[in-house]
Amino acid sequence: MAVLIAVLLGLAGAGAAYLMSRRLFAERAEFRRVRTLFTRYVPAEVVDDLLARKDPRLFEARRYYATVLSARMRGFSLVAERVTPEETLRYLNEFYTLAGGAVERHHGMIESLRGDTVTAVFGVLVEEHLQEERALRAALDIMRLSDAMDERRRAQGRKALGVSVGVNTGSVIAGDTGYQSRRDFAIVGNPAHVAERLQLAAEELHATVVASAATYEAVRDLFVGIPTSTIPLRGLKRLQNAYIVRGLTKRAADDDLLSLPSERFFKQTVVREEAEPVPTYETLPPEPDVPPVAPRERFSRYDDSEPAMPAPPALGTYEDDDGPPVPLGP
Repeated sequence: MAVLIAVLLGLAGAGAAYLMSRRLFAERAEFRRVRTLFTRYVPAEVVDDLLARKDPRLFEARRYYATVLSARMRGFSLVAERVTPEETLRYLNEFYTLAGGAVERHHGMIESLRGDTVTAVFGVLVEEHLQEERALRAALDIMRLSDAMDERRRAQGRKALGVSVGVNTGSVIAGDTGYQSRRDFAIVGNPAHVAERLQLAAEELHATVVASAATYEAVRDLFVGIPTSTIPLRGLKRLQNAYIVRGLTKRAADDDLLSLPSERFFKQTVVREEAEPVPTYETLPPEPDVPPVAPRERFSRYDDSEPAMPAPPALGTYEDDDGPPVPLGP
């Protein structure tokens, strides 16, 4: 009996140890996954601090009052039609580098890089009381860097592309989203849609930076803005009060002007040419020469080598019988 109890206790201890080790491995795997995910958007030291404190903001979607920035290259689709895929990729990498650097400089985080559009957010995960100012400063930096980049492109004989930026502030949901085999960080809510539509409106207004009233009025003493009254936004019913942001006021002048980095600074994606595929099937021998068939002799002008089509059925008859159905008697 004592031996049986000892065996049962040993099995229970082994089972508990197995469950603890499995839980430990799962926690470590989750730690690595979360760190890998969020260091794409936030500085690694910030992520490590939040993980060390087991801050729930990294593990679940939460509501934030945040400022969303949407920046896009103008006329990119037209240029992509005329250049090689390698040159298209070069344009994208240059834009991502300039926009991403401006956002990180002002303590924002990149939410997504989708084609010719960069979406960033300020005031998520970390405490941020200057989010509107930081977002607008980042937008102006993107504008200045894009203008300098276009000067370099013209000197290189390449097509110059403008940029348009929309900025909006409001309540959003941000967090780890997706499904089991594909997770990502996303910003969800109407303020994100409004920022994207303001960016489209900037092109129609021939402006570079357009900010909503919710963003601009919080920091109007620091920026030069021109009101646009109410403007309709594509896909949205509600009109928006917005401002065209031209620059900083003298009070908020930025002495640390940005300069365009050198060519070596930009990340170049390696494009590897694939070799011609070698056929794995066995080559069939050539078919023997077949003498051409002599043309059939025509006996009259009505004779034709093409097969004759069957004549259409006469009216009142059917193709599967000799005529219309016979009415039955009572």
